[in-house]
Amino acid sequence: MNLNSINQLEWESLLEGAINGTLTDSEAQLLNKVLNASPERLDDYIRFVDMHASLYQEPLLAPTDGIDTMVDYQTLEIENEKQRKLNGFWKVLASVTTIAALIAFSFSLWQSMPGDSNWGLSRGQYIGLVTSLKTNDEDSDLYVGRGVQTGLFKLESGKAQVRLDNGVELSMRGPVEFEVFGQDHLALVSGRLTANVPEQAIGFRIDTPDMEVVDLGTEFALKVDSSGESKLHVLEGEVEARLKQGLDFENEPLIIAKGRLDELSQNPSYLEREYDPIAFAASPDRDELIRATGGMMQSLHEAPLDLRNGRFKHDYLMLFPERLNYTLPEDLAVNLAEPGTYRMLTERAAKKYYEEVSADKQACESVVKSTIVQDKLSKGTVVNSYLVHFDAFDKPGEHNKAKGRVRFSNRILGVILSGKDLNHSDALLGNSETIYESSHGRRTENDLVRISSDQHQVFLNFEVLGFIDQVRIVVEADSNELEIARFLDGSE
Repeated sequence: MNLNSINQLEWESLLEGAINGTLTDSEAQLLNKVLNASPERLDDYIRFVDMHASLYQEPLLAPTDGIDTMVDYQTLEIENEKQRKLNGFWKVLASVTTIAALIAFSFSLWQSMPGDSNWGLSRGQYIGLVTSLKTNDEDSDLYVGRGVQTGLFKLESGKAQVRLDNGVELSMRGPVEFEVFGQDHLALVSGRLTANVPEQAIGFRIDTPDMEVVDLGTEFALKVDSSGESKLHVLEGEVEARLKQGLDFENEPLIIAKGRLDELSQNPSYLEREYDPIAFAASPDRDELIRATGGMMQSLHEAPLDLRNGRFKHDYLMLFPERLNYTLPEDLAVNLAEPGTYRMLTERAAKKYYEEVSADKQACESVVKSTIVQDKLSKGTVVNSYLVHFDAFDKPGEHNKAKGRVRFSNRILGVILSGKDLNHSDALLGNSETIYESSHGRRTENDLVRISSDQHQVFLNFEVLGFIDQVRIVVEADSNELEIARFLDGSE
């Protein structure tokens, strides 16, 4: 492969794989060659790992004597010492010439970072989320953002999508009923279900009344009729399937591969060779604008219906689209638009910060008021709007904190985080079916926001002090798609 032919999306995919430890042997070899051949790519890799690590190395922010002072300065010296050591590591790392050692170092760093359990944040009892829902069933207890627990899951009518914690995406059409045993195992009782299984969740299993299906890296569709008879179609990759009470070869595990159906010596009665999207559930939707999320960030495919204080509680940072490919009807002020690390501190907290935080630390950050305006987006700009919402469950004696990141395919144009600007932009960028909080308590204050140097990634370090934290992220629309749309409309 020509190393110069690797596009930005392929490059970012390699970076994500290196960080998450999911690179295949061939991908690791490719990354090795790219880093050896290009000093610019090597610098980009080091910055990426550094930024990713800093998300977890950032000191947890905790209130001391009230809502205006959130930094726990008693632990800052310890954290600063850790940061100095970390900076020393990066200086050594920058001089490393063996790329294999570089990759091994970044992977071991990722493995040693604190996990969710160390953040003092309870996810509740659920192992997945409802990310999309279209139903006319007024008696349904389902809603966008609802946690999925072990036990029975039912959708009487309409369509829904669920993401399990292991990354498995489930698309369904009602009526459908299935039993959830865990994030790697469920039983489809009746109805239509399609599963998209990422590499890290290979081995995911679905039972039906008469068969078993084990994923081997694929997307597959299942349906169970009223008599309990099952049908399987493999959209991509391969599965291992068998009938529980089948005759001859049908009760033996059989590998069903999408690209090798003609090689099957037998024709299983449960296999549907031709895909009918009406007979099965459609493939799970994907938000192509979101490249990746990390930390305590969860993304939804639709905006929730009610975001008022206390109405949509999660221990996650909840990210969702509001308006896509939307033309601004007027100029829009954004609080942050330039790459950098920003601390939103009140006057009193800022005074302590300057007194007690090291000069090296201060040099890496900008202390700003949430009402800062760095840019204005012009009327007529076509944008995509996303909201991040944090309203954690109350925990006696604990402060509600969450750190997370999101990387977009397109460039970030601005971040809105002051209460006044959030309220004003609701009418422009908010989802028309969502009820938003509009009181003075809605704001991002005493928190940290980092915009990456390439303006594709946002890091958030939030702490809720009795109310909700929100930021609105405005991302550029896909210009190529817009040009095609204008051409088809005859406007060019």
